[in-house]
Amino acid sequence: MIDRWREVYEREYPRLLRALLAIGRDPAAAEDAAQEAFVKAHRTGLDNIEKLPAWLLVVGVREVFRRARRSRREREVWASLPARNDGFDTATDRADLLAALGELPERQRAIVVARYFYGLSYDEIAEHFDIKSGTVGATLHQAIERLRQIHLAGLLARGAMR
Repeated sequence: MIDRWREVYEREYPRLLRALLAIGRDPAAAEDAAQEAFVKAHRTGLDNIEKLPAWLLVVGVREVFRRARRSRREREVWASLPARNDGFDTATDRADLLAALGELPERQRAIVVARYFYGLSYDEIAEHFDIKSGTVGATLHQAIERLRQIHLAGLLARGAMR
């Protein structure tokens, strides 16, 4: 069975990777999506998949698109945070961020740090924290909303001190 998987992988992986790169134009996302397609194929079993090359392509494309949507949403969320032009230095900004993170529940704090400080993907976070990928997204969304509230409250408090 291992030889069969090796043969399939060696034959299909390069072609799938090229196709996903052409579709998504992001080498890292294409590689992640190709690997995810093979993981799902392994879970499903070769004997349960008809037209394996097409199946891998569909799974890979869905993954590329899902990652692109997630990346766009993350950029939009961070871009929507108010810009800080209040003269605070980087050390103060870091202290504010650490204080705001301290206001989050433990799970949210851990997932925010894993995503934005370590750069782990949703799937990597899900695997390491033994939760579903969708739970990672929902937890990050809740955490970012809370951080946005804390940030706005801090700006209001600073304005009142002037």
